[in-house]
Amino acid sequence: MRVVVAMSGGVDSSAAAALLKEQGHDVIGMTLRVWSYEDKAKCGSCCSPDDIEDARRVAETLGIPFYVANVEELFKERVVSPFVQSYLQGRTPIPCVACNQDVKFNFLLKRARALGARLATGHYARVAEEGGRYFLERAVDAAKDQSYFLFTLGQEELRDLEFPVGGLTKSEVRQVAERHGLPTSRKPESMEICFVPDGDYAGFVERVAGPQPGGDVVDTEGRKLGDHDGVHRFTVGQRRGLGVTGLVPLYVQRLDAASRQVVVGPVEEVTRTRFDVLGTRWVDAPPAEDRTVQVRIRHRHAGAAARVRVDAHGRSAVHLEAPARAVTPGQAAVFYDGDRVLGGGWIA
Repeated sequence: MRVVVAMSGGVDSSAAAALLKEQGHDVIGMTLRVWSYEDKAKCGSCCSPDDIEDARRVAETLGIPFYVANVEELFKERVVSPFVQSYLQGRTPIPCVACNQDVKFNFLLKRARALGARLATGHYARVAEEGGRYFLERAVDAAKDQSYFLFTLGQEELRDLEFPVGGLTKSEVRQVAERHGLPTSRKPESMEICFVPDGDYAGFVERVAGPQPGGDVVDTEGRKLGDHDGVHRFTVGQRRGLGVTGLVPLYVQRLDAASRQVVVGPVEEVTRTRFDVLGTRWVDAPPAEDRTVQVRIRHRHAGAAARVRVDAHGRSAVHLEAPARAVTPGQAAVFYDGDRVLGGGWIA
């Protein structure tokens, strides 16, 4: 079959292209240019100019055609602007989910289909098919699993997607790259957001939106404990860098962008047993209200037992069986049944 491989310049997408070529498929490499860097990006920051060149070198090594698509305006509109606005509104965004949904699995999938092809990426996840329905599942390598970031994929997308490395461990992926002599076989992983290569999210928000007003750090009774330099510098559950101290360790309870207050309190006040999820999307169908599922409230969260009640407007009420810490507005809540992703949405 013909397959367009989204090549980021990292070892995972490089190995995905190599595996598909090895299997005899008609492989086309395509890289998205999403950002123009004012300064040289860190080595290993996804989609930098150096990464594009690495992807080109991999394509040359494999002997496959290679194309670069400029999607900077789309990326700014769908990923960067919402990222900045979320921080200004006291939420903690996940730009990788927006990038997957609105750029990689929208823009690229349309172009792959126009070429009569499927789309493959280097994501650590798996697609299963049963009775004509498609399901998204965790990767074999639990430490590298990226299914949390892919919860927006539904039937329309999954039927034309391939995740060639989802059944491999990271070490096995590197072995594939070495076997094919790919220049990315020992390349470090990207750890930072591609458009914030220095990791200074607050500084990036200020460069885009301008200087931001400060405000008060208060306790849950509204008593002022100190000052801060902007709500965009905090996230729910944060303990360090609050600028205030108490008799017990203090954590950010909530952020009020309108009043510019950062509300802090002891750890027992940062736990919840119930929260709402907006914009819920389901891979196939929502679970029954009496069914217990697992919900992950951040990427590294192991998951918690919960029940979900869904309304007609895509809003879901989540009831946890045990309290969870730092349920953070703007993060994704992703629902699982074992290894299978049921769907997810955004914590309100």
